[in-house]
Amino acid sequence: MNSNGFSRILNGLNQISKTKSVKDYLIVGLISGAVGSIVIELVNLLLGKKLLFGKLASSMIINPLRSNRLKNILIGELMHLTVGASIGAAITTLLKKTGKDFLIIKGTFAGLLAWIGLHNLGNRMDLFSIKPHSTKNHFFAFIQHVLYGISTSAVIKYLAKTDTFQDTSITKTERQSSERNLEYMKPFSPSGLEPNSPESQVLQYKYPTA
Repeated sequence: MNSNGFSRILNGLNQISKTKSVKDYLIVGLISGAVGSIVIELVNLLLGKKLLFGKLASSMIINPLRSNRLKNILIGELMHLTVGASIGAAITTLLKKTGKDFLIIKGTFAGLLAWIGLHNLGNRMDLFSIKPHSTKNHFFAFIQHVLYGISTSAVIKYLAKTDTFQDTSITKTERQSSERNLEYMKPFSPSGLEPNSPESQVLQYKYPTA
């Protein structure tokens, strides 16, 4: 069932990537962030984790004694997807200003900021009624948020058109260098010289023949 879920996600991304609507960087970010959220929740399911992000999110507004009910878990999953999509939109907003060079690094850093802000500070500020207490759970949450950043960045790279983000500094330098080389390789033409200029007279001088 989980493998079918992954295949459905990939097929959906393939269909979306063929459309022209993903030129909007915010749409790219929202879709990518939502996919990243689904990926880390599927990892929880594959590893048999009982504390899902949906259950953790639902504990913000629902009594923890009712957190195991399906309808409450679905509400939590919607909250989880909304937060993930918002972070994805924030990542693409950053890429719009800075370019998409070092994309994986930027996405991973955004995932780590989410780990610090949502997971650690959220627990510290008692935002969640259900809290992970063991060091193992906190370390696993760290790995999950890194995975979120990497998977979200990968989807952004897959969905975004070439003109969605501005040229990176590296791309600009390479293009300017190639244009400069092409300029040097152009054949010299005296057509741009003025007829009465000394350079033009030198080029027009004919040596006497015997």
